[in-house]
Amino acid sequence: MSIPSARKALIHVAKHQLQIADADYRALLQRAAGVSSSVDLDEAGFAAVMAEFERMGFRSTHHRENLSPRPGMATPAQIAKIRSLWKGYTGHDDDQRLGRWLEKHFHVSHVRFLEGYRAGKAIAILLKMNEHPNAKRPGRRKRNEPHAA
Repeated sequence: MSIPSARKALIHVAKHQLQIADADYRALLQRAAGVSSSVDLDEAGFAAVMAEFERMGFRSTHHRENLSPRPGMATPAQIAKIRSLWKGYTGHDDDQRLGRWLEKHFHVSHVRFLEGYRAGKAIAILLKMNEHPNAKRPGRRKRNEPHAA
């Protein structure tokens, strides 16, 4: 299945920022994902290509939000820490999954809606979750655990 056009656009932004020649870009696609065009990428191929771009120095600004200080709300540093801990725990940089976790535990749909004191609680919980290497992580199976049908 092909990736969404927003992901294709991100690949081309990275190519432009890194000033990669077209022949080198095509070689990177072939090496990282086994395709000759971004049109042919699937999710795994997209992740492999983006990992290669990041290795080359590309940094996405997708999650950077211009949040001016909001009295009583989570600070930009707290939001960044929560996202970082979530990615460390799940292995995914996914606001939708994080939003579902926040909804379940804090009754907010997005990290930007957390109050400052609750952001501190979320950070503490995520730190504890990251301390347990054998804890069941969302979307990951244990070695002998059967596939869900």
